[in-house]
Amino acid sequence: MLISLNWLRDFVDVPASLTAEALADQFTIVCAEVEGVEPIAVNARGLICAEVKSLSSTGGAKPKSVATLDVGGGRRVETVTSAPGLNIGHRVVYAPAGASVAALGAISDSTVDARKSAGMILPGDALGIAMAAREAVFLPPNVAPGDRLDPALFNDWVVEIDNHSINHRPDLWGHYGMAREFAAMLRLPLKPYAVTPIERLLDPSLPEIPIEIDDPDQCPRYSGLRFGGVGSRPAPLWMQLRLGHVGQRPIDLLVDLTNYIMLELGQPMHAFDGDKVERIEVGAVAAGTRFTTLDNVERSLPAGALLIQSHRKPIALAGVMGGAETEVRESTRTLVLESANFSPHVIRKCTTALGHRTEASARFEKSLDPAHTVLGIQRFVHLCEVEFSGLKLLSRLSDAFPKRPAPVAVAVRPAFVERYIGHGVPRAEMVRILTSLEFKVRDDGDTLHVDVPSFRATRDISLEVDIIEEVARYAGYNNVPSVFPEVTVRALEPNPLQLLERRTLQQLVLAAGMTEIHQYLWYDASWCRAIGYEPGDCLTLRNPAAADYDRMRQSLIPGLLAVATLNRHHLAQCRLVELGSAFPNGKGQHLERRRVAIVSGARGAAAEDARLSELKGVIDAWAWQVLNRPADYTATEPMAIRPWECGAKTAAVRVNGAEMGRVGVVPVELRRRMDEHLSAWSMVWAELELDDLTGLIGGHTKLQSIPAYPEVDLDFSVLVDATERYQSVAERVAAFEHALLRRVSYVDAYEGKNIPDGKRSMTLRARVGSTERTLVDDDLQKFQAAFAGHLQSRGMQIRAGT
Repeated sequence: MLISLNWLRDFVDVPASLTAEALADQFTIVCAEVEGVEPIAVNARGLICAEVKSLSSTGGAKPKSVATLDVGGGRRVETVTSAPGLNIGHRVVYAPAGASVAALGAISDSTVDARKSAGMILPGDALGIAMAAREAVFLPPNVAPGDRLDPALFNDWVVEIDNHSINHRPDLWGHYGMAREFAAMLRLPLKPYAVTPIERLLDPSLPEIPIEIDDPDQCPRYSGLRFGGVGSRPAPLWMQLRLGHVGQRPIDLLVDLTNYIMLELGQPMHAFDGDKVERIEVGAVAAGTRFTTLDNVERSLPAGALLIQSHRKPIALAGVMGGAETEVRESTRTLVLESANFSPHVIRKCTTALGHRTEASARFEKSLDPAHTVLGIQRFVHLCEVEFSGLKLLSRLSDAFPKRPAPVAVAVRPAFVERYIGHGVPRAEMVRILTSLEFKVRDDGDTLHVDVPSFRATRDISLEVDIIEEVARYAGYNNVPSVFPEVTVRALEPNPLQLLERRTLQQLVLAAGMTEIHQYLWYDASWCRAIGYEPGDCLTLRNPAAADYDRMRQSLIPGLLAVATLNRHHLAQCRLVELGSAFPNGKGQHLERRRVAIVSGARGAAAEDARLSELKGVIDAWAWQVLNRPADYTATEPMAIRPWECGAKTAAVRVNGAEMGRVGVVPVELRRRMDEHLSAWSMVWAELELDDLTGLIGGHTKLQSIPAYPEVDLDFSVLVDATERYQSVAERVAAFEHALLRRVSYVDAYEGKNIPDGKRSMTLRARVGSTERTLVDDDLQKFQAAFAGHLQSRGMQIRAGT
């Protein structure tokens, strides 16, 4: 949020000796974080008002306009300009020869397209106004040709406030609320907010605008006023400059006035074409209702969205944007001014569902003060009457206020304040601080009874500690003494799940060298569609960050695949791990489960088996190091809804006899859908449940001594059916017992040359050794004969040469 110091000075007499940087530093300490301070140094000199009397074209491929300008005193000059939208009668900011601005330097006469050009019509961006390039600034009729423009108007300082630090403070979303804080900070008086007296707007001889509100919870207050005599004209230069300095593009008087009050008071307002609005009806609509907004976009509204209607004809999307049908045009004769208060929850749901937020909706989402609806109209009329004559009220102030908030009062114990913030604050100082912030305080000797102003009562102040925070920040956080707290410390019982997660990450990230990532807890629906994954019955969010982010994830793998796809552009390989929550549907309930998931890939499609073997080795090491148990793998059928599970290369991971997850190869079809270049990669994945493993950690790790005598690896290649998996081979091998056998492991499998049709060669590795002596050839030959005999007795043929 951008704050103009010139604007603030309307309400607080800030000493000229205080620099903008010093003010920003103090404000950061007592109120909200200042992200930056920027000067707007136009340094204008010699600028005047000029009126366009005639226009012609220079011709050529890129024609420009030749404008004849009345510069006052009966003088006319010609200047060549590229300013769009220039018409006869417009009054503009003109820089004659000898004038200067910082962005352009000294202005002089020139020749453009063979035409003499005297001075120049200044574009808005040269004056520090947020406008399109070359777009001119138009002046109102009460500025006469030749009038000199005050150079002081153009220079300013802009303070940028971090929006996140004021989300809980709806009163700070306008300059007047900010001025209140600056006044309290500097111990200066806050000037009254200049408005038209309410009696002026309650003329009983004028009719009311009928207002009907279906649900007061959705629209606690709606105020309106019908008027005429304004017409289409530019806003005064000072108002255009202020709006431009805080990033708001000036448009015309009516739009600029409503924007000005929104940025000053924090109260959004809207003007309708009064000829098309006879009455006001506020109510929610059904899902799918179509409505065309001011930006000429037809929108399908979500269920519960609030529409403003007149005789059941939609005219505005409440709290978000007006309708195209009732837009104010040059032909508009009368207007209806809206100043309303809407439920922040309704507005937030609507803007989130539409994916469209505006300056108005951002403020309504903060729980605005209902009292500001009438105050905003009073300010609007006041500014109109100050800047021009001719405003004509066509109705009295119409105000539907069906849900009046209860006043908020808080009792504060001064003794508790001292204990809570750590040092004493004199009672008189507490009262001064609170009074400067417009709280009403009554002291009965033991307790301070504080009446909270309405602009702080909507969501900010309700408890004693809230009042104490107000006292503490203005008494000075830097005055709180640094004292070690007196606490009793006791050892916490270790949390088994946290211990398991920490050891898991240590093993996978530190020992295995993987890269840990963290992702959101929801699916990206567009990515799921891209990879052909439909997760089915998911836990859904009522208020998602975006339409595609409404389903909570049941697996961590899709997100890891998305990250791996991004890494493909920069790396030749990636080894990713994520430890986080998933929300699978089990027995009709969505339960949060802690999981660890891995996706590992590298260039080289032929290396799938090696990549899978490597990943199984990582899991084996994790199981031994963290759980002190082996991991077993059994063939399993892939889940049809999971496109990353490959039929022939998906296995269940078992620990302690129970299935704890799955491991497998990412099929080439899926890799191609992810990114066509990934078809040249090999990629594997694993996902393991952690919640059910907490009982396996703790205690002492069982260690074995290093063998005193050398061990020997013996390889055996056997012929098995081509469809047979290692699991069934391992089950037959497990029946073999021998004093020298330490373990049997899988090496590889081969099909092709010299292998009979329908068969495959599978190589097993037996490790043998003795705890008593070094083995000799005779020991090895006897073991080989015994082991080969066992394999043959179980239907496996020993290949020649092994």
